[in-house]
Formats: sequence, structure tokens, C-alpha cells
Amino acid sequence: MIYTFSTWLFFFYFYCFLGWVWETCYVSVLKAKWVNRGFMRGPFLPIYGSGAIVVLIFTLPFRTNAGLVFLVGMTSATLLEYFTGVVMEKMFHVRYWDYSSQRLNLNGHICVTSSLAWGVFSVILTLYGHTLIERFVMRMNENLLEVMVFVLTVYISIDMAESVREAFNLKEVLLSLEESSEEFRHIQKHFEVASAFYGGELKERSEAGLRKINSALELIMEKAASAKTKKEYGRMSSLLKRNPQAVSKMHEEAFSRFMELSDEDLD
Repeated sequence: MIYTFSTWLFFFYFYCFLGWVWETCYVSVLKAKWVNRGFMRGPFLPIYGSGAIVVLIFTLPFRTNAGLVFLVGMTSATLLEYFTGVVMEKMFHVRYWDYSSQRLNLNGHICVTSSLAWGVFSVILTLYGHTLIERFVMRMNENLLEVMVFVLTVYISIDMAESVREAFNLKEVLLSLEESSEEFRHIQKHFEVASAFYGGELKERSEAGLRKINSALELIMEKAASAKTKKEYGRMSSLLKRNPQAVSKMHEEAFSRFMELSDEDLD
């Protein structure tokens, strides 16, 4: 069966939504509280939509062979997840999902458990689930389908643009915190060396100076918040709350500091 461009887009949006439902329910149960899961603010997870489309493209030619569907679907979706994770981390300096604690993981972006889950998902999708969605869409009025796809495209594009902007803002804050921490450690080292030579009064002055510098560092988040506005600061914090497993390997100390001050500010 041949799909139109609008049909493919509808499938993509539908599976983005279905993935959001699954992830949100799963993470909310684990955290024992509601978690609006995902990179975007709306109820869509593009990695699931993209994964579903990739799986369908590579498995539909032999959709009745469960073994091949499992292997090809697992491989294609795992590759997609890995390269998506690598690109996002390079762009935003934050890893929005992390499998580092899982056994047999590759750079924290993929792991065996996740890959096997993609394989099972591929079999369920290709052999069973997609058939129902396909029938529903094919019976839909073509004009109605195009209107729905257009509205969803506008909404998701705006949401994605805003989410990307928030991620870049967070990256800037992490870089600022990193620079401030480096400067603090550099000054601290000089004070320690000077204190070792001159001791006594200079040591007391050094410690007082360090306390002042540390206090200034404490205000970095407040300055960042005022520079980006409180609203932007709240959005950056919300982005991380939607991704409770997010980490930053590039700015571990700064990321940890941001999370601590963010929690204090929001509490």
C-alpha cells in the first residue's frame, strides 16, 4: 500500500503521541508522581515517532516475518536512538536520556535492554498495531487528513522551536557556571599558595575573600534568571523536570549546581 506524504506525517505525529503516553505513564509510576515526559512541552515524543517511521520503512516489505521484523526493527531504531543522542548532546551539552547505569550500554546513549524493547515494539507495531491505524487513516477523508496534519505541523513546529531555544539557553547557563567555577578554583589556588608563604593575617583575609567569591558564585543563577527572565528560567527548569534522567557529562559540576539551585528556587 502506498502512503502519501500527509499519511506519513500523520503516522509520525500519532506515534509521537503514543510514545509520550507510554513514557509519561512509565516514568510517572517509577517516580510516584506525574511527570510530563519529553523534550517538548506538548504531548509528543519525536524519538518514538521517528523510531516508528524508521521501523515501518525497513520492515513493511516483510511485515509477516516476525523474526526479521524483530532484528531489522531493533537495529534500525537502535541506530536512530544512538545518533539522535549523540547529536543532541553535542548541540545542547546535555544528555536527555542516559543508560550509563545499565549493563552493556554504549556511551550511555543505547543499551541492550532498550534495543530489545525496540525489537519487541517493532513486532507489535508492524504485525499488529499499525494495521489498525492504517485502516483508520485510509478510511479518513483526504481533506480532513490534510487539515489535521497542517494544524499538528504548526503546533509541533512551534513547540519544538521553543524547546530547542530553552535547551540552548540552558547550555549558556551551564557554560557561565563552568567559567565561574574555573575562575573560583583558579583564585582559590592562588590564595592557598600565598597563605602557605605568608600565613596568619593573609590567610584570614584569603578565607574572607574566598567566602565573598563563593557568595558571588551563588548569585550566578539569579543573574542568569534575570538575564533570561524568570519565565525563561522556569522553562529551563521544567525542561529538566520533564527529563529526570538528564545529565551533562561536559559540565557535570555546573549541571549539578544548576539542579541544586533550581530545586531551592522552585521550592
